[in-house]
Parts: sequence; structure tokens; C-alpha cells
Amino acid sequence: MSRSNRLYIVLVSFLSIFVLISCSYTPNVKKVTKEELPNYNPKHFSKPNINSDRIANENDLIIQAIWYEMQGDFKQSNYFYNILYDKTGSVEYMFRELTTALYGGISSKNISKLEEWTKKNPDNIASKRLLISFYINERMNQKAKKVGSELISESGKAIDFELSASPYILSGEYKEAVKLLEKAYNKSFNEDILIKITTILANYLHDIDGAIEHLERYRGQNRCSEKVCNQLVEIYTKLQQINPLMSVYHDMYKETKKDVYAVKIVEGYIYTENFNKAIKFLKNEYNNDELLYELYLAKKDYSSALDIAEKLFVTQKKPKWLAESAMALYESAENKNDDTMLKKVINKFEKALNAGIKDSVYLNYYGYTLIDKNIDIARGVEIVKDALKEHPDNSYYLDSLAWGYYKLNLCKKAYIEMKKVVDIEGLDEEDIAEHWTTIQNCNR
Repeated sequence: MSRSNRLYIVLVSFLSIFVLISCSYTPNVKKVTKEELPNYNPKHFSKPNINSDRIANENDLIIQAIWYEMQGDFKQSNYFYNILYDKTGSVEYMFRELTTALYGGISSKNISKLEEWTKKNPDNIASKRLLISFYINERMNQKAKKVGSELISESGKAIDFELSASPYILSGEYKEAVKLLEKAYNKSFNEDILIKITTILANYLHDIDGAIEHLERYRGQNRCSEKVCNQLVEIYTKLQQINPLMSVYHDMYKETKKDVYAVKIVEGYIYTENFNKAIKFLKNEYNNDELLYELYLAKKDYSSALDIAEKLFVTQKKPKWLAESAMALYESAENKNDDTMLKKVINKFEKALNAGIKDSVYLNYYGYTLIDKNIDIARGVEIVKDALKEHPDNSYYLDSLAWGYYKLNLCKKAYIEMKKVVDIEGLDEEDIAEHWTTIQNCNR
């Protein structure tokens, strides 16, 4: 049962309790010395140890019961309400004892008395709500159904239809439960009830289309709340229906402006390889240059990626963007052997390394460039070795190292490292096959 529903069945308000005590209660103020004051906390009640004089003071017990109830300590509060009811026989205390027992998830000796009282007072809706709640907790479904039937015939309120659906859910009578929940929903348009209906439809009645229809109708008539639309997201994701899923994410982002939904939109476009739409979304609706950079890379638009990387370095001052711009510059070049371009690439990488870049991806890329372009083979090998310290079994890094050894005419070392690569990756990749053949010939 939700917290709001439990609160609904509370029968005696704190105001009525206050009326009982306001005229006669005199606080028993404890005197605290100046030395004790720093460590004194009047809320630190010890476990109840009630003597006869204390029990005799009904007003003091009321204060204790209310205080614990307000703290959410329903078991302790229930202890005091039990004493109050046993002492006075007041119906109000009986209801409070039963309510706190329900909240605290503990059994009550007064359920039979509640049943008797409800029979004598058949028009009391609140007592029936409390009684059906106990029946539901105890899985006494038949009794709960009977009280529920009486409840909805007398009340007709949404909460009572929802409450009356619970025993049918527990007994697996899902169609009847949905009928009652539909009536509750049509009276309140409560999202929680809608979620309950669609969960039963999708998971227990296997009526996926019905669940979608309910949720989409709500979405069309109301705002795309996270609660409802996340239910749609879950369904569309399981069905792998990308287009309606993207539509829901768009609505959720418009409604909340949360980054998580914008990222999901971009991920969806990448998944469907609709890079242009993703780029348009990032330019017009969600300003995120880092995501835009990744998209340009995915699209292999390295010139645009270079512009973004250089912009991000200016705004963020992070050396990672120097390394990223170095890679984007090299990839965007039509002539990969252009000396001017290579000098710029080296300059960017050196600045990044001097600024503390240690990421193995950048180290391997730079090291391999130095090796492959015969710029500084020995330095390239050492840089690749630094990359391998982080990932010693990375086949691409091992390939770079093998190629470096080959360039240094260390054929045996090259063969040993390249053999590791072939064992891991095979010979499907063109570069690996080419390196393997060359190094094998070198080793003969």
C-alpha cells in the first residue's frame, strides 16, 4: 500500500488529540545544569519503562504516542496506544493502535474488536478501509473482497476502488483487478493507478498493446511525466521499437530538460546511424560539444571534429583536447605524409604529454605515428611501451610495438610481439595481415 493510501485511513487527527489534552496537560520540565546543557537532547527518550504513576497519566502517554508517531517510529507509538486503549477502552485509541500497527507492519490484538465495531457501525467508511488493509496484509483475500465490495458500494471514491483491487491482485484475478483499477483511474486520473494497470496488463495479462494504448492515451492528453513515459520507455525498449522510443525521449527531454534524456536521444540516433539528425539535435536543442565531437568522429567528419576539439581546448584547457585535436588533424588530412601536417600533429601531442596526458589510447596513437612515419622510431617504441603498462594484452598496442621493433630491425622481438597479436585477432584485419607478413619475412 502506498504511503498516501495509508495516510488516508488515519482516523484520528493530531488536532483531535490536541483538543483532548490542551486543557489539562502540564509539562514536566526537567532542570538541566549549565554543565549538562551541551550534551542534553530531550529527544533521546530511553526505551519505555512505565511505572504505575506514569501510566496513570493519560496525557503524558498521549504525548509519548504522538511524538513517536511523528518520528515515524510506529512500533514505539503503537506500544503507547496499546496502553491507552487498555487503560481507557476509548475507540479513538483503538483506531490509533490499529493504524500504527498497520504502519509498523506488526500484528494487533485488536483486529477482532475492529471487526465487531465495523459490524455495529456499517456506515463508517474509515473503519472498513482500515479493516480491508489488515485483511490484505494477512492475505485474507476473501474477507478483503467482501469488505471491498461494501466499501465501493458505499463510498465510490477512487481510493476505495484501488484498495478493493488489491485482494484480486494477490489472488491472481488480474482481469477483475484491472476493472476495479480502471474505475479508480477514471475517477482520479492518478498516474500511480495507471502504472499499476499497465504493469498488470503487460506483465500478467500479456496485453502489451493494451498497456501501450493506456500509456499513449495519457501521454497524448497530458504532459509526458517521467513516471508514465519511463513505463513506455521500458516497453518500447523490450520490443526494440526505436522510433516510438525516440519520440518518448524527445517528449521527456522537452518536459524535464534533463541531460540523461538528451543523451538517450543522441544514442538512439547513433544506434540507427542517423548522424545528421543527432547533429541537428545537438546544434539546435541540446548544446553539448563533447557529444557533438563524438558524433563527428562516428560520422568520420574529422574536419568538423577538429574544429570542436580545438574549441573545447580553448574553453576547458584540458590537455586531452590537444591529443584529440592531434588525432582529428591527422585523420582529416588527405595526404597522411604531409610534413607540415605531421609537425602540427607532433606539436599537439608533445604539448599534451608535457601537460600530463597518460591515457593509453593517446600514447599508442602518438607512438605508432612516430614509428610508422619514421619520425622518431625509438621514441615511438618507448611511448607505446608506456601504453602497454596500462593494458599489457591490448592487441593494437602490441601491434604498434611489433611494428616499432621491425622498424628498428629487431626482427625476433618483432616476431614475438606480432605472434601475440595474430593469436588474439587472427589475420582478418588488413593492417595486421600486412604487418605479420612483413615481420615474418624479416625474421627469416
